[in-house]
Amino acid sequence: MELEKKQDVSFRASLGSIVAIDHLQIVCNGNVARELELSADHKRAYVEGSLPIETTGWCILRAFSDNAEYPILDLYPYATTSPVYVSVAGAPLRSAHDAAYFLTWVERLISATQSSAAWNSETEKQSVLTIFEKARQRYEDIARPGQ
Repeated sequence: MELEKKQDVSFRASLGSIVAIDHLQIVCNGNVARELELSADHKRAYVEGSLPIETTGWCILRAFSDNAEYPILDLYPYATTSPVYVSVAGAPLRSAHDAAYFLTWVERLISATQSSAAWNSETEKQSVLTIFEKARQRYEDIARPGQ
């Protein structure tokens, strides 16, 4: 159950890049919570502040540019931190919505595993299916509690 209380959460964010970056963002539960200011050359940032967080979930710091930038040999520079998990008003760090997404994803993995012949042995295939089944059960318990 997600609670609808706001909680101000303090943060410190920093960036150092070898190329100019167009965007530095705090993303919470998949939505941009705040666009952060970059230095004049767009290669550095240090920001302290707070965010009003309404629901339990996760936040990351994301940096990216709109176009390719040498010497980054990719479509465009992109980086994120690992998530920071935030609990608002003691709500559990679980989301039925997110769990339903991963439940669907794990079910696709199970189907692909069952239909594939590219295994070294039946034992190897069953070992992978056992892991996926455990994951499916965990996500099902969160997505559909009490069923």
